[in-house]
Amino acid sequence: MRIVGLTWTVFRLPLRVPFRTATSAFVHRDGILLRLATDAGIVGLGEASPHPALGPQGVREALRALERVEERALGAEAEELPDIGADIPPALACALDVAACDALAQAQGISVARLLSADAHEIVPVNATIGAATAAGAAAEAAAARDAGFQCVKLKVGMAATPATEAERVAAVRRALGPHIKLRLDANGAWSREQAVSTIRALASFDLELVEQPVPANDVEGLACVRAAVRVLIAADEAVTNAEAARRLLEAGAADILVLKPMVVGGLRPACRIRELAAAAGAECIVTTTIDSGVGTAAALHLAATLPEPARACGLATRSLLAGDIVRDPPAAHSGQMLLPDRPGLGVELDEKLLSQFAISEGQVMA
Repeated sequence: MRIVGLTWTVFRLPLRVPFRTATSAFVHRDGILLRLATDAGIVGLGEASPHPALGPQGVREALRALERVEERALGAEAEELPDIGADIPPALACALDVAACDALAQAQGISVARLLSADAHEIVPVNATIGAATAAGAAAEAAAARDAGFQCVKLKVGMAATPATEAERVAAVRRALGPHIKLRLDANGAWSREQAVSTIRALASFDLELVEQPVPANDVEGLACVRAAVRVLIAADEAVTNAEAARRLLEAGAADILVLKPMVVGGLRPACRIRELAAAAGAECIVTTTIDSGVGTAAALHLAATLPEPARACGLATRSLLAGDIVRDPPAAHSGQMLLPDRPGLGVELDEKLLSQFAISEGQVMA
């Protein structure tokens, strides 16, 4: 199946409230919606929404790369697309790969998950994400997640002024959740090696499932040291940028779990290669979005459905963070689970009216 056309629209989706981590804060998500037309008359959808931490520069770089990508893509086989994106931003490579997978799966009348793995399942457990800065606010969000049926909650940490304040906030969330709901922490690389070890040891009594990226992404040795010094499972997140980075982490013994973000690693098929590396090394994977539109969220959901069971909860329930979307009925969590759409391909339908509403000019991003 050959590619005969590539078109795109830049969009901006507002967030309901500002989203903060230990290293960044943002109020909207800029991205690029790709349409990949094929000679079979099938159009595949893909999304390039660079990681929010990159700011406007991420979308600018993707837009600059689109001209050369279009030249390479036109006339190429859809199966070849993962091999033409080595020198382009990973979010754009992701959009191309997802659009190709969407088209290929539609042509076969199967889901993207089934295209990626014959063993894909239909239901994916997902976690809620809490970012409120105060103990009271975080506890309120935790209670809401509990009442909504989530069995796993991720708390953003690394923002507290003191270890005592950090512990107070984690304790408040654990009380709100009760003893049976899993609690994981995500420091987004905010701690030094020494801080990570002392903080994780101090917080371990709150029955933590895992801690994501306790030290900066470029400190692989430090991550390995932290993992060796604590009894809580350690997940690498920002450090997982491609297959080679994943291999370094695994060889260093730096992580029990790798976090796969399609927008960061360059797509679904590259993510599957990382998943295979992890499995060979005895490590696990979880999948998360980067707070994407319904297109990117559906892509991450299909990838998560290929993880071996029993799978840990994945970070896909980010729809509630957005004040709008560009697809009809985007994937959503119900009682802590997400179901694969029941249509071939990604299974989502673009809403042209909403896309027009949230579209912005390339000039607005490039300025």
